[in-house]
Amino acid sequence: MTALEFRESLGQNSDQELLGLCLRDDITPYVFESKPEMWSLFKNQLALRLGTSADSIRVIGSGRLGFSLKPGNNLREFQDTSDIDVIVISPDLFDELWQRLLEAAYPRPPMLQRLGGWIAARRNEVYTGWISPLEISLDSKIVGPKAKPVLQLRLQWFNALKEASQYPPMRHEDISGRLYRTSSHADLYHLDSLAALRRSLLN
Repeated sequence: MTALEFRESLGQNSDQELLGLCLRDDITPYVFESKPEMWSLFKNQLALRLGTSADSIRVIGSGRLGFSLKPGNNLREFQDTSDIDVIVISPDLFDELWQRLLEAAYPRPPMLQRLGGWIAARRNEVYTGWISPLEISLDSKIVGPKAKPVLQLRLQWFNALKEASQYPPMRHEDISGRLYRTSSHADLYHLDSLAALRRSLLN
């Protein structure tokens, strides 16, 4: 599907109907179209390193469709300087990271004050059912030994994405990743994004 065709489909289909194309369906992403076999290798390697299922992994956004779905980008084409955005859906990984973050933030006073706005941002993510592991930044000098399990999970995520970055045949800037607790949480977030995209393009 081209960006023009997608723009037309916004006027013909609901956000719920577009969700399969933009998120749910396990299609070969745009960045793997020249070598579809690399898509399977990418998913399997990333799943192996993270300890999850390959079925839980999706590429989204411009890396998936060839054009950006970010509101305000006007369906901008994927470029060599674009990131490949990956989501992983895993209750086990999410809950483990959430638990480690809670353990690092307790006892709440004075730890929350010492961590500042960073922990508040993570709370907002958790409320909507997702976490960006690479956004985690704990200073072991402040948090102490409780920071180690969190930082180890962040490092595992970082190494997994870096290793997987060799598989997409198209040139790209980097690979970013987001962890969702369930597919329902991912659906809600992307339905909201589609609604914002629709407003930016059609209003």
